[in-house]
Amino acid sequence: MKLPWWSPITKGLSYLPFPILYGLANIIAFSLRIFGYRKQVIEQNLLRAFPKMSKNQLHVHTVGFYRNVADIMVESIKSLSISPVALRKRVVMKNTEVLDRLHREKRGVMLVMGHYANFEWVALAMPLLVPHPTFAVYGRIKNPKVNQWVVNLRERFGLTLFQMKDTYDVMLNQTVEAPLYVFMADQAPHKGKIKYRAPFFGIDTPTHLGAENLAKKCNLAVVFIHVDRYKRGHYTITPKLLFEHPQDIEKYKITNAHVEELETQIRKKPSDWLWSHKRWKNK
Repeated sequence: MKLPWWSPITKGLSYLPFPILYGLANIIAFSLRIFGYRKQVIEQNLLRAFPKMSKNQLHVHTVGFYRNVADIMVESIKSLSISPVALRKRVVMKNTEVLDRLHREKRGVMLVMGHYANFEWVALAMPLLVPHPTFAVYGRIKNPKVNQWVVNLRERFGLTLFQMKDTYDVMLNQTVEAPLYVFMADQAPHKGKIKYRAPFFGIDTPTHLGAENLAKKCNLAVVFIHVDRYKRGHYTITPKLLFEHPQDIEKYKITNAHVEELETQIRKKPSDWLWSHKRWKNK
């Protein structure tokens, strides 16, 4: 299948050195701010989560959000040509013994994360950082050329993608030993598919139960990863084991736990979460 017409252009841009790409990111962030990209949604969400936030803090985090998005954009372009060695220097995992032990014990893992900092780089680098065969679910893009471009990019270093509609079929019939599944667990379920509301920033928030249900059905240890951009273009990942034996855990406790971890992470640095998503549209 032919890739989009702009694919060679982005590939060419990916060879630019990081200082030039971050200069481009500064221009993108400034443009997003000037044109007010989803500004109303961003500010409404920030004030829902932090009702006592001052106008100055609101401005700081809105500007920080635009910087975060712009950096993700140029770093995603860089993903087209970055080497595995270079990526491992920029995305580092701490506390590796957690996942190493689970792999030695031949335990599969439900790795839960949010759309925080550069989540694209985190998923891209995961096969380079863990001993498990690594999989991730994704939402298919309608344009087949664009969809294939995204799949090719995300699978560069060994990540295997499967479509959202195939999730249960793939995972319940998995033949690979000790798989690790990367789940983005902070998206809003469709209005007609809301089955549970978890407390998130003090708001009863519609939340997907897929991570919990599949962890129980497939007996996967549940691990949440905290991501930190400690300087521009450099990230640390810290896995935290939430539940080693999910089948013994009461209903909704797993979901509440990973939602709580995400909130804890966001509170430390609010600018790095995707506030442009209408997370509370069905609250």
